[in-house]
Amino acid sequence: MTGKKVTCHIVFQTHWDREWYLPFEVFRHRLAQVMGRIVSGLETGELKQFVLDGQMAALEDYFDVCEDEMKEKVLHLIEEKKIIIGPWYVLADEFLVSGESLVRNLEVGMKLAGQYGESQKVGYLPDTFGHVSQMPQLLKGFGIDNSILWRGIKSETSEFTWEAPNGSRVFTAFLPEGYYQPLLNEDNVEEQLKTYVGKVRPYATTSHVLLTNGGDHLMPKHGNLMGQIDDIQDEVEFVSSTYEEFLTKVQAESSTDLPVYVGEMRSNEHIYVLPNVLSTRSYLKQQNQEMEDELAGYTEPLASLCSKGKYPERYLEESWKLLMQNHPHDSICGCSIDEVHREMETRTMMLKQRLESIQMGSLSHAAVQDPMFSGNGLRKPFEDNSVFTVFNPHPRSFTGWVSGEIWLKEDRSFRLKDRNGKLYIPVIKKKRSGRHFASPLDAFPDFKEGTFYYIEFYVENLPGTSLSSFSVAEGDYEEFVETNLETVENEFYSIELSREGTIVLVDKETGRKHAGLQRIYSSLDAGDEYNYSPPVHDVKTYAELFSLPTVRKSFSVQEMTYVLKLETPEGLDQERTGPSEKNVLTTIHITITLRAGDRKMYVDYIIDNHSKDQRLRVQYPLGDSARYTYSDTAFDVVKRKAKTKEELDAPKQKEVPVVVEPSLSFIRAENGFTFYHRGLQEYQVTSLGEEDTLDVTLIRSVGWLSRDDLRTRGGGAGPNMETPEAQCIGQYTFHAAFEFTPDKSLGQVATDAHIYRIPPRIYPGETRENELTGLIEFDNEEVQWSSLRRVADGVELRLWNPTDRVQAVTLKSGAERIERVDFLHARVKTVENFTDHLNPKEISTYLLKGGRNA
Repeated sequence: MTGKKVTCHIVFQTHWDREWYLPFEVFRHRLAQVMGRIVSGLETGELKQFVLDGQMAALEDYFDVCEDEMKEKVLHLIEEKKIIIGPWYVLADEFLVSGESLVRNLEVGMKLAGQYGESQKVGYLPDTFGHVSQMPQLLKGFGIDNSILWRGIKSETSEFTWEAPNGSRVFTAFLPEGYYQPLLNEDNVEEQLKTYVGKVRPYATTSHVLLTNGGDHLMPKHGNLMGQIDDIQDEVEFVSSTYEEFLTKVQAESSTDLPVYVGEMRSNEHIYVLPNVLSTRSYLKQQNQEMEDELAGYTEPLASLCSKGKYPERYLEESWKLLMQNHPHDSICGCSIDEVHREMETRTMMLKQRLESIQMGSLSHAAVQDPMFSGNGLRKPFEDNSVFTVFNPHPRSFTGWVSGEIWLKEDRSFRLKDRNGKLYIPVIKKKRSGRHFASPLDAFPDFKEGTFYYIEFYVENLPGTSLSSFSVAEGDYEEFVETNLETVENEFYSIELSREGTIVLVDKETGRKHAGLQRIYSSLDAGDEYNYSPPVHDVKTYAELFSLPTVRKSFSVQEMTYVLKLETPEGLDQERTGPSEKNVLTTIHITITLRAGDRKMYVDYIIDNHSKDQRLRVQYPLGDSARYTYSDTAFDVVKRKAKTKEELDAPKQKEVPVVVEPSLSFIRAENGFTFYHRGLQEYQVTSLGEEDTLDVTLIRSVGWLSRDDLRTRGGGAGPNMETPEAQCIGQYTFHAAFEFTPDKSLGQVATDAHIYRIPPRIYPGETRENELTGLIEFDNEEVQWSSLRRVADGVELRLWNPTDRVQAVTLKSGAERIERVDFLHARVKTVENFTDHLNPKEISTYLLKGGRNA
């Protein structure tokens, strides 16, 4: 650091968790009180400026309930740049939401800030539990060239350069003492400030340091706060500032050879990163991914294909906001009181209803189905699914299995036929009698009796982003019948169940046998919603086979169902040092499905959990030592060194080194084993004798928001409050798949993971001849997509390259021209011949303009 006099930039702020140790509405009432104090302080001159935590949701929450007079005052202070707003909508956890959700978070936040005034151009991320690798590229795409971080950093300087895998760089300010610094609220201000500057000054590479005066849900103290420090200005110059002003000053003085850190930030050397929030209340992670997939995977592409002039832009933006209200780090991480997470499930329920309705509305706009008897659609209310439609949401052709339910007025045998007359033999996995309900817009609601069939059938080359009609034809379907066999197989694998409740798989192509797969085990957990912590006297329990398997087969699809029992301690003993005396029984129903032509083995877990204070995992032996794994995060696939050595006792105010890893959709081991999933976002490589295993957390049962007596974390992480619903007692269902494909590239794995999460879907209705046959396709199996929607200037398609190689991509579309744009839709270039090249790890957004579909 230079010998200049130090300038300490004091930024007045409050960090606003929408919900945490209090529910949302209680915190909102507190927000109204805090906003009143902020406004009065700014109007009287006690405060020069105030930063509203970098997220627009807090401002919208306040505007929803405040009086008009206060709203006008706040808007005036925003216009005068005394209240600083933006750029985010909410401060989301970065590892538990999709990359597209992070893009929309900034998009919505900056749009709202622009409506009220002007957004600060600051990548403000003060309290998220680590940072994804592509954040610098996301920020740069929105015109933000900096970031302010606290958790996850291992830098020894408070200024460094953060580089994304594609080479995008942002200037980064590290908060070595964190954002929670309400020092001017204290009585001994002079002593507090001197101590603080003494702590942060050794990290500084310039003569400027930053004090974020404020904290969680705190209002600034009354009085002339800056006037309290006049007597100590000789040693340090204290100035009231903003983040933008501080960054401008420090960047101007910084050297050009700052340390460069590449990729994600998950170090806990300086401060907790609270890694086991990846598995806390895993049902919330599952629900969130379902809604992300419904919104970005089905609803927007379907509306883009069908709605054209009736595209529900406002409706969809409000849907994104509802989704993102579940994304703050104390919400999606599952580390709040039970009431908060019940409210999250209510938001999910509302969002599901909304998206289903928008999808049906889109199909009605395209006359695929008709909500009225008197309308112009081909399929009227109460007509059965003797004709139905398959939607391929992906902008690439699809070959594989389509699954879903149809209903027919008569119980009958049938085949399926496409528009070209090609016949398909469906597999009927389930059949039931029931009533179909419909409520037409122009008639009374009613029920129709019928038979419901859950069908699966194999299709080839469904066009990208298309609707394809199929009709019921004469013929016989494949029956799904129970057998007395104990194995299932297809052309790739043979699977049998061992007597200890694991599966033995034979790879028919290599002849290799893989034993001990899918072992379920439970160990005790004396931790809290943030951190796993085994008790001193831990107990590990392995599930046992409860009964012989049930095998059902057709010619094309085979399924094995079996039940495991897990007799575990009911929970911890009173001292929380070991198991309770009482045991309870947890049962796990597992179904494994194999399909012809498909290398994946699909697994459904139905867990009836009765055990508290535990971590329940599924384990896959990897056959050898694993040096590394790969898993996906926001717009990236990250190579991760295996950390099989685990420490369990942390010193005071420290966490043990992080050994669990994040995953959005898949985990791939060095030997070609791949695990696909929805919502099972925590995994770990552990040692089992002479080989390593991949362990995926299914349920983590804990009963406290935070405790200060953990072995693995040397102090509390929040209020010491009981959260009995975090024990996850009850029935939970999870879905996964796995395969052994050592020759498959990481890009192809990422593509398969996306299709696994968002398969083609069956809808009622019928497409008109030669209509809705495809909006856009691209031709590269390595390249991924994350967004397909209509915007003001055309149709937006967002692609990203997960590989370390340049990828060429050709876009097939009815558009007249295609432009490459940034995240704000500013033009970068015209795509000549509809062919572009994506650099390694690059995210690229395209606008399709004019023409038949755009």
